[in-house]
Amino acid sequence: MFVGETDRTGVLDLVLELLANAYDHHLGGRCSRAAIEIAADGTITVEDDGPGFVAEGSNGVPPLLQLLTTRSTTPTVDGHRPHFHLGAGGIGLFVVNALSEQFTLRSVRGGIRTTARCARGEVVEPVATAPATERDGTTITFRPDPTIFTHPRVPRVALARYLEDLSFLAPQFTVSSAIHGDSLAAGGLAARVALGVPCELKDVATHTGTYATSKGPIDVEVAFAWRMTRGNENRAADVDSFVNVVRTLQHGSHVDAMLDSIRAFFDGPRERGLVAAVSIVLSDVKWGRPDKHLLATAEVLEPVAAATRTALERWEKTHAALVDALRARAG
Repeated sequence: MFVGETDRTGVLDLVLELLANAYDHHLGGRCSRAAIEIAADGTITVEDDGPGFVAEGSNGVPPLLQLLTTRSTTPTVDGHRPHFHLGAGGIGLFVVNALSEQFTLRSVRGGIRTTARCARGEVVEPVATAPATERDGTTITFRPDPTIFTHPRVPRVALARYLEDLSFLAPQFTVSSAIHGDSLAAGGLAARVALGVPCELKDVATHTGTYATSKGPIDVEVAFAWRMTRGNENRAADVDSFVNVVRTLQHGSHVDAMLDSIRAFFDGPRERGLVAAVSIVLSDVKWGRPDKHLLATAEVLEPVAAATRTALERWEKTHAALVDALRARAG
């Protein structure tokens, strides 16, 4: 309702809403920069050097407590123009707060620091003020609620695209971003697939192994799952492939082997709704294109096929009903 989706772009809309607040102040000549920081556990911090908040409100802005706990019915709480909404549009601090399992605000304005801490829209520590020597600005730290968002993680590619666009559209407004590790990425390619479906990590078929070949050992990691929800089950296959930790944009023999093995397991094509990833590491690489985007190494065929079979056989033992549903699905 407020962020469009709870599986893909919703968390990004929360970040963009806070960034848009800073950008509005930039348009008014009161903010020159903003910074986005993403911690390994998914906690997000958005900081700016804008004018800051005051606890009791001012110049048409309601008291901070009202901003945090009451949804505004107007495009902006104080009627200022121009204003922009980079995300879903107009959701405000209230919705960011309500959709976060943890939310803290620390703001300085005119030598007064104002702080508040909330959880899922409820006030945990009431608004408080104290003298401060820092420059004006606001820092908001929040963690999207995992009971609402399927994967409470910022989609990094989409965020990078927004920030790059903004760097050209608003060259005087400086935005920096920092990402400190990623606890989700510790799950390897299976976690990447789970994010793309989206689904739980346990619902991804995956296997990692080292296979001896005439050209030396080949390390293989495969992961795949299927979109099963209505409206998504017929989407085209989404496959990521890598050779020696470099993306192969045109895929090649490693992807061919994985897909052929999946077809053999299901006695027919099962690409619709598929989200998959395959990575191989080997010393003797043969490319099918000068740009090295298409793998043509025949020796990877059997190792990747073997890894895919192993992943599917193990997955069937714990997901028999899902395997039956896929076997009943055409394509």
